[in-house]
Amino acid sequence: MSFREQESGPPQPQTGAAAAEELGFSVLDRSWKPAAIVGTVFAIIVVIGLLVSLGVFGLLPLLFLVGIYGWMVFAFLHYRQCRQEELLQVLTAAAEANLPLAPAVAAYLRDRPHGRLREFSVGVLLFFVLPGYYWLWYRRASFDHKIEQLVLLLEAGHTLSEALQLTPGVASRQTLLAAALGEETGQLCRCLVSFSNPARSRLSTLWLEMVPRFAYPLLLLFVMTGILQFWALYIAPKYERILREFDMGRPRAMEQALALGRFALSWSWVLGLVIPALLVILILLILNPGFRWHFPVVGYLYRGYVRSQILQGLSFLLQLKEPAPDALAVLAGTGCFVGAAVRQLDLARCRVESGEPLANSLNRELVLPRAMVPLVNAAERAGNLPWALTELADVLAQRAARRVQRVGMALSPVPVVLVGVLVGIIALGLFVPLIHMMEGLSQ
Repeated sequence: MSFREQESGPPQPQTGAAAAEELGFSVLDRSWKPAAIVGTVFAIIVVIGLLVSLGVFGLLPLLFLVGIYGWMVFAFLHYRQCRQEELLQVLTAAAEANLPLAPAVAAYLRDRPHGRLREFSVGVLLFFVLPGYYWLWYRRASFDHKIEQLVLLLEAGHTLSEALQLTPGVASRQTLLAAALGEETGQLCRCLVSFSNPARSRLSTLWLEMVPRFAYPLLLLFVMTGILQFWALYIAPKYERILREFDMGRPRAMEQALALGRFALSWSWVLGLVIPALLVILILLILNPGFRWHFPVVGYLYRGYVRSQILQGLSFLLQLKEPAPDALAVLAGTGCFVGAAVRQLDLARCRVESGEPLANSLNRELVLPRAMVPLVNAAERAGNLPWALTELADVLAQRAARRVQRVGMALSPVPVVLVGVLVGIIALGLFVPLIHMMEGLSQ
């Protein structure tokens, strides 16, 4: 009995081919998604253009919308990561117990909260995200709906890796790699357990922890810039008029604040471009691994994480007595790595096939750090190469996590310091003229 038959009540006879055909339409026909994305982007551009055209009065509402929607995106990414980890645990438990995957995932889905009250509350909450978002996007792209599609694909005879690839977003790239290698070698359970190491999943959690450290101070920085512009445009001229009436000069602190405020006003249009550009860059970093691979600083950290995945997969394949060239070819053919990493694996395979040692080949293609080459060569001579690669994969994953933490600790104080400087300038610009006037009147 299929999942939809269990949910609908009376069982209806339906073959696996019919289920696959029915599901193939809902999964593969995604013509509605580009239209929805283009419409959303167009609406965002129109709103940003209207707010920017209002000048200072439009800057603060724009920053408010950016903060609200940024928080929504962060909550969505955190929620999706938790659900992906739940699914990985379900798949691992089912594989360890030698149970069919489709019934296990269907039981997990049935255990999720359901009911009209929940649907109503979700629809009300998502109405404030974007009117019509619940009907146009959520009902077709919710995580529960994708899990249902995954169950039907598994019931229709698709392999786990195929089903996961046909339902993007339901599993992490680490889970996709584990499923592909496990099916290639016939050791799905061992592979899922091997790739569920917390050290390698820690990095994805760190990315989410890093976002608030930068987003909140940057948002405050933009808000304080807007306040400074408002002060220079409306409050400072009134101060100047009062000082002229009392035949007093402008204090130096006021002149500095006024110069900075006028500079911010003359370049206020830059904020209207910087804020959408930062949002686009953030979305590309989240959704596009190729962009993430080549982006400065982030690419350096991400490449270390990918190297740890490559070494872990290579270790797993070598444990099963796979030749090194075949293992590298299998990793390159999984479709779970970006194009640059695939090219590195192909070149390393060619070098190994030509007689070059595995460690040297991986090092020349930037897969293995130079300091680890002697250890890999020694492990290969001693016959414990898989164990050494597993340990090195954990070391690289932990190193990437530590580097992310260090970068965050080094850069997060910068916007905080800038916010403090702007607050000090605005405070001096507000109170020093008042003190100057009181001193002049008291004489």
